[in-house]
Amino acid sequence: MRVPLHLASLLRHAAREHGRTPLSTLDVGGTVQRSSWAQMERRARQWGQVWERLGVAHGQPVALLGWNAQGLLEAVLGSAASGRQALTLNPRQFPEQLIWAVNQTRAQALVFDQALAPLVEAMQLQMGSVQHYIQLGGPDLLPELGALMVEAMDAESLLGIDDPDWRWPDLVETDTALISFTAASSGWPRGVPTSHRAAVLQAMAAALPDAYGLSSEDAVMPLLPVAHSGGWALCLCAAVVGSRLVLVPPGLGTAAMAEGMASLGVTLAAGPPTVWQELLDHMDASGLRMPALRRAVVGSAAFPPELLPRLRALPNLDVMHTWGMSEIAPPALVARGAGLVVGSDGRLPQGRPSFGVELALVDDAGNSLPRDGQAEGLLVARGPWTLDAYLGESDSPLIAVDGEEGWFPTGDIARIDERGWVTITDRRKDLIRCGGEWISAAQLERIALSHADVAEAAVIARTDPLLGERPLLIVVQHAGASLDADTLLGLFEGRVAEWQRPAGALVFPELPRLSTGEVDKRELRALVETVLD
Repeated sequence: MRVPLHLASLLRHAAREHGRTPLSTLDVGGTVQRSSWAQMERRARQWGQVWERLGVAHGQPVALLGWNAQGLLEAVLGSAASGRQALTLNPRQFPEQLIWAVNQTRAQALVFDQALAPLVEAMQLQMGSVQHYIQLGGPDLLPELGALMVEAMDAESLLGIDDPDWRWPDLVETDTALISFTAASSGWPRGVPTSHRAAVLQAMAAALPDAYGLSSEDAVMPLLPVAHSGGWALCLCAAVVGSRLVLVPPGLGTAAMAEGMASLGVTLAAGPPTVWQELLDHMDASGLRMPALRRAVVGSAAFPPELLPRLRALPNLDVMHTWGMSEIAPPALVARGAGLVVGSDGRLPQGRPSFGVELALVDDAGNSLPRDGQAEGLLVARGPWTLDAYLGESDSPLIAVDGEEGWFPTGDIARIDERGWVTITDRRKDLIRCGGEWISAAQLERIALSHADVAEAAVIARTDPLLGERPLLIVVQHAGASLDADTLLGLFEGRVAEWQRPAGALVFPELPRLSTGEVDKRELRALVETVLD
């Protein structure tokens, strides 16, 4: 008998084989909420019953909006495993983007964290498809949302009605289980559906030794939102092998997060560079040590080369640089060990492909380029779980390589060497077309970051009546610094051709960022227009 791959089988395995393995949520108040994989599976089953009682049919989308906590993860997994499509909403996105995602999917229900009740109330009049509002947190915290078209219900009251004979339904493994919307720097976010089969295969591949290398002996802390594909994928990976799981809300603060990592024996933590920098700063200032920590996964945004030696200074720590996209599934590329070194061009490699990810480089005509470490081209991918169509879009994003269809264009410009190591050199959309030639925004940003007083840097294109586009540099300076445009522009003399130099430089207090941690260049361009016009 062929047993289909779906999320319920993953949950059953975690509950049956690792049922007593603890799951923890660090509370903003300083306490630790404790649970287990067995309780996670039981509560997820109760969510399946809730949707049946409310009349939300199989295949219908339900939206979930909250911070990292067990209650949110139970709702996400229970919704998906019971046959609904779990639309994971990232609270860090703008309200307009959240509304867009709900309306694009026509979600029937919205499960939300009590702390986000004001946000829900502000959005609800623009989400006409939502028939049920369910709040996490308990009846005592149920807010007065008088403007809601449908009265908000308490999740705990709904989950309290449990049928012990209820069983997970038989599902088609290719049905959509999860939907995430990409944080786009231009245009509206696009929906990325993930099937049950794809989600389970991704989780299995991510646990392999040359990826996260997880086992039941590990304690895993995702430092990305569970709503992010990198966040829920790591949680599923922990369920596959029965790892302990430690969830962290964003408002916890660096000190409490670091102390929780140490006290709960976290062995692997994964997050963006900014979080790791803050953790290291706290450890340096406080003297805190994390003897259990064995793997530091840095992803979601560019890995600053100066962060690498700071992490490697920690004893017995394996530093991993990962790269991925919702459309391909993280971690698509992993760099670790001796291969994770800064190249002669100042770049860190993204790594080698994980199982299930096949990569190639192509030129503008769709011809493959050699894997010689020199040729640069558009990075394309294919595999058993690579996206073939965005939600609600009839046109496929896939392209042909050497006449063979089925390759997803990542939008990244990269090199691949003879060993399969990939180094991303730029984003195609971040290339600036000046007088018929291309200028690399990433190259100019690296030069700006070489100045000791520059904390962050971004380069965008500005329209030029003669040359088409010219680069403009925007930086954030370190506290106490006093940078001016002449100093910044002087950094490029002798380092790039004259026509490649930025036409101007601005100092901003901060750079707008997407929910993934990347600089939101669409918003940055809008801010620049308000300053210069």
